[in-house]
Amino acid sequence: MLDEPYFETEIIGYDCGWGCKDYGCEDGPESLEIEKILLALEHLNIGSKWRGSLGIKLLGRHDAIDSKEKSLPPLLEGLRRLSTHVKHAVENNKKPIVIGGDHTCAIGTWSGMVSALNANSKFGLIWLDAHLDAHTNETSKTGKWGGWWHGQPVAALTGYGISELKTICDSKKKISPKHVTIIGAHSFEKAEKDFVKKHGIKVYYLEDVKKKGFEAVYKDALKRATEGTKGFGVSIDLDCFNPKEAPGVGTPEKIGLKSSEVLPVLKSLAHNPLFKGLEIAEFNPHNDKDNKTKQLIKNIIETIFSKSTK
Repeated sequence: MLDEPYFETEIIGYDCGWGCKDYGCEDGPESLEIEKILLALEHLNIGSKWRGSLGIKLLGRHDAIDSKEKSLPPLLEGLRRLSTHVKHAVENNKKPIVIGGDHTCAIGTWSGMVSALNANSKFGLIWLDAHLDAHTNETSKTGKWGGWWHGQPVAALTGYGISELKTICDSKKKISPKHVTIIGAHSFEKAEKDFVKKHGIKVYYLEDVKKKGFEAVYKDALKRATEGTKGFGVSIDLDCFNPKEAPGVGTPEKIGLKSSEVLPVLKSLAHNPLFKGLEIAEFNPHNDKDNKTKQLIKNIIETIFSKSTK
């Protein structure tokens, strides 16, 4: 049997909390035991590089930037930096692994990805999250945490919301709603549910996953993400998991998916020829307990990049 194809990854730290009222997520990337992750990838015959964090948390002072509106300029600079680094990684045949940081990272990650692949509206996204993240700025005031920017990336990526978030890299819509699937959502506002329904974004709510099983909904999500596209990526908000397994998150909920059901299905995903990148968002190390969330991040990366046994 031939060895699995060798490829390279670049791990990028999105040290940003400007997208949410709680800035704890900005410390997520630097709190990881990154050498252990790099070593694990090396053992899987995958080249890896730690790009480091992008210095986004240094773009302002928390005491001076004390409102959602004031946080927009440093957030936009952070998204531009992230999109540039992701684009550069992809153009150099690397599969980026973005670790955040609040979930606004998705706007930077996938805008940079789509730009590098020239894949506007031809890119798929599988999104694991307890929340829908489908507010626009007009509806966000009804959302949690004052409706800050991290509740808007799904809308922005599909071409809705304020122009500053929609036009990272270019003015075109990044992802067609028909290629997006959200899995595990169970905490959201009516405006978000109305948005995903109106625009045809497929959502498997947590109750759907319990009924159908994670493997079944994932297979459908993968089909939507790959039919007629140039590639796809996976965005994992750590709050999608049961808080007993992932307490270190930015917006915790009381229930969630079980990693024992999710990870086996994602095994060897990175070896799919259309897989282009991974992001793991909303890691807040200040809320972690016994390093459970930190270890889960390592397990996710190892599982997704592991060698296929088929």
